[in-house]
Amino acid sequence: MTNIDFKIPKFLTEKKGIWLFLFATILFAIIVVVIYKPIGYMNTSEELLKWNKHLYIAIQFVVGFILLAISRFLFRYVNQKRALTFKDMIIWVVGELVFISFTITCVASFFNAEKELDFIELLERVSGNIVSIILIPYIVTILILMLRERRHQIESLNNLIDKQQEKRLESSENMNFYDQGGKLAFSTKRTNVLFIEAADNYSNIHYINEGKEDTFILHSSLKKLENKEKYEGLLRCHRGYMVNIENIKLIRKDKDGLVIELSQITKSIPVSRTYNEKVVRFFAGTENSAE
Repeated sequence: MTNIDFKIPKFLTEKKGIWLFLFATILFAIIVVVIYKPIGYMNTSEELLKWNKHLYIAIQFVVGFILLAISRFLFRYVNQKRALTFKDMIIWVVGELVFISFTITCVASFFNAEKELDFIELLERVSGNIVSIILIPYIVTILILMLRERRHQIESLNNLIDKQQEKRLESSENMNFYDQGGKLAFSTKRTNVLFIEAADNYSNIHYINEGKEDTFILHSSLKKLENKEKYEGLLRCHRGYMVNIENIKLIRKDKDGLVIELSQITKSIPVSRTYNEKVVRFFAGTENSAE
């Protein structure tokens, strides 16, 4: 099987791609007319009035554009019904060029009242102009669509990699923290998290990094962290603190109330009266999880 037997990529028959091609063709045709000559205009009757010449050009433009648009959307329809190959596309484009050239030659022949060129000579000249006007937009459009498709493929691949990475991080061994926008901002092993300290609309995550205590500033309030099920294992014990239950060494009572001591660092976290009953019930086993 050769390359021309491969199925046509979807992006080559999408509506956006077709309109891009038609726009590019019109733009290029106008440029050719302005700096070169209109289609089939050479050696036509010099007796045509100026406004007739403009009408002659406009008619050929309209006829050519309509035929090209019909052909492109018809090709899209046929491809949807029966998946075409590159070979089919090449045959279609050649037939498209031949048909448009013949039709516009008929229009040019009608205006060529003096018959300064016979039909065959006029067809040759019109065909050359049609090919030169349409071929370049074809190539440019296909290159643009290929680049856009490649960019989309790269973006999709990057998104897939990000999702796989996030999925890997969401294992039970890790604790992931998301910012206010819902994007993953910080991840570490669950056992590394010590406690989280409130800082207005931010939270300071205290964790173990290479054997030492470190801090990550998360753009999310402590209240939002408390209400997320994904942070199971974090216990709210104070207006300004949450602790990781896996790193609690003991709970003791002093003159100001209950105090939590952590296992990996020398740090005492106060338990406020508001959360006193909740903490006691949790460690007494009357609660299944931190709420």
